[in-house]
Amino acid sequence: MSLDQRIYGFELTGSMPLLMHHDDVERADDLIAWRKDPKNKSVSVAGDDRSPAWTWQTYLYHDGDHLAIPQGNLMTCLRYAGTKIASKGKSTFKSLSQSGLLLTSDFCEFLSNGKPVAIKDVLRFRDEPFSVHKQRVRDMGFDLLVNRAKVGVSKHVRVRAKFSSWSVSGSIQVLDAAITTDVLDQMFAIAGTYAGLCDWRPSSKESPGPYGTFTAKVSAISKARKTA
Repeated sequence: MSLDQRIYGFELTGSMPLLMHHDDVERADDLIAWRKDPKNKSVSVAGDDRSPAWTWQTYLYHDGDHLAIPQGNLMTCLRYAGTKIASKGKSTFKSLSQSGLLLTSDFCEFLSNGKPVAIKDVLRFRDEPFSVHKQRVRDMGFDLLVNRAKVGVSKHVRVRAKFSSWSVSGSIQVLDAAITTDVLDQMFAIAGTYAGLCDWRPSSKESPGPYGTFTAKVSAISKARKTA
């Protein structure tokens, strides 16, 4: 089997704000421990992400140093796009978008207002009241979206970090000759318009919304190289 290896750089520029909601198991355990602690009983409000104030911080995607987008998020986005592009016969590029593409790193660079956001700077005000969180993030160039969401028969208060001006960049390797430059461009274009990234995006099955859409610029970094 021969592999057609080409590498492309990409830059995604937000068309709509992006909302981060990482399902971080370990940080979720921290929240459970806080809410079960008897000393927090008087200030704990069930179903409210403002209790504790730092709940939203557990939803942030980061690489340990800066906010970043995991490669899995983008691959899911491209898989959705692949289902919309016809391949040979009656098939689509759904499967090939996963087996024929490889992101070159675990995380893609994320910028807010053209700058990286250090996770240590966000965590500095972890134990401050929620009103302070709102002001501090605005000073950092983003916001907190506070919204009610129906869960069963009740409504919960959800808080998400909201980035109005954002971009994501990285590089992706093409492993299959069937994914031409034109096909790759189509994938990113469809992904940006109809899939989106992160929470309340158009392609979300449980809670679709208008957030996380983008335009994409894709350019070749290296030419095709055949390997046996």
